[in-house]
Amino acid sequence: MQRGGYAVGLNTDLSENVHPNFVRMGDRVKIRDGVILYGSEKRPLIIGNDVYINARCLLHAGSAPLVIGNRVTLSCGVVIHTDTGPNTSPALQEIYPITAGGVTLEEDVWIGTYVVILPSVRVGHGSVVGAQSVLRSDVPPHSLVVGSPGQVVRTFEEQKARCHVCTPR
Repeated sequence: MQRGGYAVGLNTDLSENVHPNFVRMGDRVKIRDGVILYGSEKRPLIIGNDVYINARCLLHAGSAPLVIGNRVTLSCGVVIHTDTGPNTSPALQEIYPITAGGVTLEEDVWIGTYVVILPSVRVGHGSVVGAQSVLRSDVPPHSLVVGSPGQVVRTFEEQKARCHVCTPR
């Protein structure tokens, strides 16, 4: 796979078999083997500072923005798409039109192993998404989400009470 149009920050560690295409990375980003990062020239995939992306993840932007905030961890096999639909079938597109929508992972988020995140989803800061969950809708800040479709099973109230974003001083 060809690499094209990507920029990295300071102290960035990309394993040998990482494929960044139209990506802007911050400082101290670590990306492990077999990760595919796909943005477009008009809409590059944005990765913040202090981000860890484990092996075999697929992050597909380009149709809509994909933004990964600071201090985010993606476990093995995470898949994120900013569009979905039957690209090659006009007949199916009449029933299931292609949809696109931005995906944002706010700061201090942990995404578990083999999670799938679909278009138009925002994961609020300080949240955790459990392994093999499927996200079709937004996740509130300081939440634990599990399942398919993802459901909030816990709110981290103590962290929320100390959060400078949730309770400005």
